[in-house]
Amino acid sequence: MKALPRYEIVANASEGRDASVLEALTRAITETENVLLLDLHADVDHDRSVLTYASDDTDALIRATIRLSETATARIDLSATGKTGSNEGVHPRIGALDVVPVVPIGLGANSAEASAIAIEIAHMIGATGVPVHRYGLIARDPSRAALTPLRRGGFRGLRALHEREDGAPDDGPALPHATAGATAVGVRAVMAAWNIELAEGSEDRQRTAAQKIASAIRGSASGGVTGLQALGFFLRSRGRAQVSMNLHDAAAAAARGDTLAAIRMRIAALAVQHGTSIGATEIVGLLPEAVLCAGGNPEELEISGGWERASLERRVAAAH
Repeated sequence: MKALPRYEIVANASEGRDASVLEALTRAITETENVLLLDLHADVDHDRSVLTYASDDTDALIRATIRLSETATARIDLSATGKTGSNEGVHPRIGALDVVPVVPIGLGANSAEASAIAIEIAHMIGATGVPVHRYGLIARDPSRAALTPLRRGGFRGLRALHEREDGAPDDGPALPHATAGATAVGVRAVMAAWNIELAEGSEDRQRTAAQKIASAIRGSASGGVTGLQALGFFLRSRGRAQVSMNLHDAAAAAARGDTLAAIRMRIAALAVQHGTSIGATEIVGLLPEAVLCAGGNPEELEISGGWERASLERRVAAAH
């Protein structure tokens, strides 16, 4: 197969419903020379899209990301009625272009160069008038490395966060952008962003089960999975609850036995305890085949669209 580009960016934008906005976000990437758009994943309940793009050309990656940020700022208004109250997506977010992680994936990639890319992106987004919080490997101190504390108050809580001494942004203006909020820019290892649906039961039963399962398996719980973040949501468009997860450093997790297959089996057992069962697995973005295949036959993950659709290597080969 074609060699992987050295770096990918897995940008999260706070729009999962408006096709014209999604098209504009996509064009920001596809119209940048030397950048491959590998995947677009949009979800109406989360009101979120995830754009995975990659390149060996670090300057091109930066240009594409700034174009994406400017497009998101121009087209996404988080203060609008379509983004607030009962219309707000279930996924926590702080900005129109919410999160921009730089991820080393190819031969010769390293965290030092990835950090330089991310810092330049942070500077340039800040210069457009959108404040930036640096996280992951480029956080200014360890207490700011995780996204969870930053997202806790959401878009509406940004002003209060920024007014705290320990909550001030790293780049750009001190106050949030009125409609675009702020952006988190960082460097991280390959992360598995994935969801498992619950398959039966009333709305209340499914929602409660999803929340209890998430509480039991997340890394902060006693006996939870190291490096796993988990939340439980009910998705009205599907009539199903969902356990929504991020497994950080998915390759290291698989090496110690915390494979997607093992975690899915654990969730299946917990679902039975809560009077329900599990359905399909949804992979948000792409994963290396080594992660998808660790722990058994990837077909048994029951990934929507087939496990091959979620393969990073196959998407790169198809994009050339």
